[in-house]
Amino acid sequence: MIRVDLAKELAKYLQWEPKVGDLTIVYGELGEEIIEPIILRHEKEKKIVLSLREVGDLVWLPRLSMMLYELKIRSLKGFSLNYDKDSNTWLYKDEKIEICEENPEDAVALALLNLLEKKA
Repeated sequence: MIRVDLAKELAKYLQWEPKVGDLTIVYGELGEEIIEPIILRHEKEKKIVLSLREVGDLVWLPRLSMMLYELKIRSLKGFSLNYDKDSNTWLYKDEKIEICEENPEDAVALALLNLLEKKA
């Protein structure tokens, strides 16, 4: 799962469309973080979830596949994402950068942020 700080940074550059099953972090009354999936029980719930996201009470955690797609459409050349068993890390590599992280979501998120920050 992507780190919350990376999800917040990505949200500054990309407009995501949450889908049923995506994970969100909702902040409770005491400020605690509660991880919840988006569950569509009826149309009103969808509107509530999206309106909460817009006012900042909810942090949406993008899926790995969505971040990989964003990299694919923005990359000039190819990239790779591989697991290194010896170091127990994930390695993202393209023609300009290499990023090692404990999970694939963070590696890809950092690569995407790097790309988006350079274009901003």
